[in-house]
Amino acid sequence: MCAAALPLRMAGQAPDVDELLDKAADYVATYEKTFVGVVAEESYRQQVRGARLGTDLRGFPIEAPAQRRDLKSDVLLVRAPAGDRWMQFRDVFEVDGKPVRDRDERLTKLFLQPSADRTRQEEDIATASARYNIGAVNRTVNLPVLALEVLALQNRAWFTFQLARKSGATVDLAYQEEERGHTLIHTNGDQPMRAHGRFTIESATGRVLASTLATDAGRLHAQIDVTYGAEAAVDLLVPREMRERYTLADGSTVDGKATYARFRRYQVKVEEKLTPKP
Repeated sequence: MCAAALPLRMAGQAPDVDELLDKAADYVATYEKTFVGVVAEESYRQQVRGARLGTDLRGFPIEAPAQRRDLKSDVLLVRAPAGDRWMQFRDVFEVDGKPVRDRDERLTKLFLQPSADRTRQEEDIATASARYNIGAVNRTVNLPVLALEVLALQNRAWFTFQLARKSGATVDLAYQEEERGHTLIHTNGDQPMRAHGRFTIESATGRVLASTLATDAGRLHAQIDVTYGAEAAVDLLVPREMRERYTLADGSTVDGKATYARFRRYQVKVEEKLTPKP
């Protein structure tokens, strides 16, 4: 599963929904600008149950019906090579308690020696983010702020929205992606997978407190739930926990739970050394 950029199209919504969506769109636009330069440490456990022995969709061997993997990573938002959007990058530095040996080389290749083909570079970044995932689902959507793309102004017209519940200062907003050729999530073969789910949003501010992103495609049901909380270090509501489940037609499941801490701002420093001529 992959995420894709969405084009702009105009559509109307009920007035109360429109007002909430306008606030949410402003919030997401500010969020993207502010969240750039912020990195979080992710502790991420993935578990597979009921897997069939053999090879998964990526060609990797499945040697047991149950698997578990623990990852530690830095997760950050980076500018897409085309310059038209942001994308998330998972920089895995520890797998099952062991450090990743080629981390420096991988980062250099991705960002300091990029491909001349922008699309290929985006694919390389997405692939690097997903390289340690386990299970029979080849996925690049297990990223905590992906669902916010639904609320971005340029994407909003591709979805229908409905107020699901009001509770005090918050509103639950359900959404459904329309049938079309290009969707937020698609298969590796570029087949569309319509997204649906809901957000919990502060009525007064448009801030997103929780999100659910789900999709179905024949033999697969996928759902990713994220909760947000305040973080004084970066003055934002940041992802605190992500839970995901992928259920396949054969009854096997892939579950993941990720928590986020140590939010901090980063800077790229370039050092030059001058050496005298002999």
